[in-house]
Amino acid sequence: MKVRFTPVVLGLSLFGLMMGSTFATTSSDSPPAPKKKIIRKNHAPSANLSSAQNDGSVAAGNSQIEGPTDLPTRGPLYLPLDLDVPGQSFVSSGPYIGVPLEFSGGYLIVNSPSVNEDIILLNIDKNVDQRLKALGRPMGKALGSHILLSGLVEVQALGKGGSGTNGASDIDLTSVNLDAYIMGPSPWTSAFFEFAYDNNIGTQTGAFSSNDRVLNARVFLTKGFIVLGDFTQSPFYASFGQMYVPFGVYSTTMVSSPLTKILARTLARPLVVGYKSQDPNSLLLTGYIFSGPARINGNSHINNGGINVSYSFKQEKYTAVIGGGVISNIADSLGMQFTGNNNNNPPLFGGFSGPIETYVPGGATNIPSSDVLQIATGNENLVHRVPAYDFNLKVSLGENWQLIAEYILASTNFNTQDLQFDEDGAKPQAANLEVIYNIPWITFPTSISGSYQLSEDALAIGLPAKRYSLVANTSFWRNTLQSLELRRDINYGKSDTSSGSGVAGPSGNGGSANVITLQFQYYF
Repeated sequence: MKVRFTPVVLGLSLFGLMMGSTFATTSSDSPPAPKKKIIRKNHAPSANLSSAQNDGSVAAGNSQIEGPTDLPTRGPLYLPLDLDVPGQSFVSSGPYIGVPLEFSGGYLIVNSPSVNEDIILLNIDKNVDQRLKALGRPMGKALGSHILLSGLVEVQALGKGGSGTNGASDIDLTSVNLDAYIMGPSPWTSAFFEFAYDNNIGTQTGAFSSNDRVLNARVFLTKGFIVLGDFTQSPFYASFGQMYVPFGVYSTTMVSSPLTKILARTLARPLVVGYKSQDPNSLLLTGYIFSGPARINGNSHINNGGINVSYSFKQEKYTAVIGGGVISNIADSLGMQFTGNNNNNPPLFGGFSGPIETYVPGGATNIPSSDVLQIATGNENLVHRVPAYDFNLKVSLGENWQLIAEYILASTNFNTQDLQFDEDGAKPQAANLEVIYNIPWITFPTSISGSYQLSEDALAIGLPAKRYSLVANTSFWRNTLQSLELRRDINYGKSDTSSGSGVAGPSGNGGSANVITLQFQYYF
């Protein structure tokens, strides 16, 4: 039986929760002290064994693991320059120079949110200005360019089993990231770029022909953009380049990516303009446009965009952020562009940008080349756009409890030529509800979290119908994060079918998958 969400019902529920509690919120870049909060970052996609639908599916939870997503705006201050060498460029590791970094994974640039990251960077820039002014050097930052470097190395071990899925186990280097934030010399300009490592095997990405993932490890540019703005002088800003567009927030403490992020997070090359109030109770308003790969009638023009609005409340012990947004075409999301449903015989829907795959009927060998078929597993030319809405809420109740809620849904059905679920035009949607408890009596910063997630009409892109997760996070050593996650994915029913771009997609099997993941992250 299908359960239908409505944006009105969810919006009223979130509003009622917000009004029923006497709290105030902070913006997503103004969290409680990081020793009591471990929220994960959204990285670029990679593959691991985590799908209840398809063992090779990136969209089914095989996206790269995330680290903490919040940077503090109080406590230690940023000072990324050497006062003994004024006026010269300076390269440093991490945004905190001369500050002890014990248990400070959440302080590093690599841990800033992948969505609205430009705002986080402008707040770092503002904090540097304030620190220099307090030290009597108000023009120090403008005398040279300064580079802040940070990064992440991440290893996972996991085991998987359950009905309707193949058992598996693995140990893998799942993530390596190197970030750089360039500040100055003008107070109005800065830039950011990130290099990431791809742990997919070559036949999954098309980069190399070998199936050996060690031989296929490659480094690529995930993000690179310019930011124009100075929060010490104006609340307005602009950014452009390659980045995740400001649709959704995808906050989580889980090891596995939330279904909302897999469904809707969109990497593009947009122009973003925004307004961010600098008051404790503040408004964020963002608009963006970009040229997405999905086309209507083959037109090669700027064809996608949207708006994002959020409001932050803050009191002494209670904070919250409530927000929402709209994007004009969800088909440009990473999960819909590439599903990871490849290397099947016959081929399955690979996403709207799915690769051309070789198909040998019946799996025969030693047959004439004329009998080998080439099948395109996706098509970017759509019948019509499919807008989508996002509603999100993040609440901190004192220092020890947090609540995360997010709901994303398409506003209309896809045409049956583009995306189907049970032979009707699919209307994908996903929700995530997460509760976090920070354990105060343990010396090391430690939290336990539970999550309930569900999706609808998302079988073609490899999402499970339901997901239950429990995770424990701790930081035993300085600049590290250790996590243990237990997860259960429930597949779509045996009668459920899907397709995309006229190519058959995965079918439901009514089964489930149980996954246990141990993760170690080292930040620098």
